[in-house]
Amino acid sequence: MYIDSHQHFWQLSRGDYSWMSSEYKPLYKDFFPSDLESLIKEKNISKTIIVQAADTVAETEFILKLAEENDFVAGVVGWVDLENPKTKETIDKLCESKFLKGIRPMIHDIKNDEWMLQDSLNENINYLASKNLTFDALVRPQHLKYLIKFVQKYDFLPIVIDHIAKPKILNSEIDEWKKDMQTLSGHQNVFCKFSGVLTEVGSDYSKAQIEPYIDFILKLFPPNKIMWGSDWPVLTMAENYGNWFDLAMDFCNNISESEKNMIFANTAKNFYNI
Repeated sequence: MYIDSHQHFWQLSRGDYSWMSSEYKPLYKDFFPSDLESLIKEKNISKTIIVQAADTVAETEFILKLAEENDFVAGVVGWVDLENPKTKETIDKLCESKFLKGIRPMIHDIKNDEWMLQDSLNENINYLASKNLTFDALVRPQHLKYLIKFVQKYDFLPIVIDHIAKPKILNSEIDEWKKDMQTLSGHQNVFCKFSGVLTEVGSDYSKAQIEPYIDFILKLFPPNKIMWGSDWPVLTMAENYGNWFDLAMDFCNNISESEKNMIFANTAKNFYNI
């Protein structure tokens, strides 16, 4: 039985999703648990983690409610304003749900690439750790040099890099990304999500395009530091759920069953305290 460490739900009428537009045709509609349930059953996935898709507390409350109502959801990674001095009260309120497992600021949408190093975040990030919450780092390659300083500054905080840091695969940019990811992998508190790779290329991707990036990650991080995720429904911009799961499994053909179980279940289970 497997765990999907990264998926989303949304309801457009809520108005939370500032990044969403009709340009994203496959995504410009509602996605609910009923749309995902048959897809995960087909691949023997027993649990999922819902990750926030909007920078509002209201959206986090919405996905926490979905978690309460659906047995296959094991946890939620939500959003709070980490710069607001009153956020500790918000965290306390959200933690009333046993499903809140972590927090994800939408770093890749913030104009200041060094935002994560601001001292104004210190108090709230320390508070996250005191509540046994984790941190999802939604970053692009230009953020990695700052993320290295961030993981050193908060070496007590479990941090997972979403979507292998979204390398620029279409431009074949790999050397600097590799160097920075290698530095990050050396930190005990840093994990990596094996997710979001195909959408960096698009529906006409080839295995040869993504292979250098995925092979590097699978060799760089030990299996107890890697967790597979679908990034569904964003995934549907490039591929369907089952095909991505099969492709990810195919990349793991040369490792043992116990190592596969780490990547496809146990790393997420341990990281998110499921």
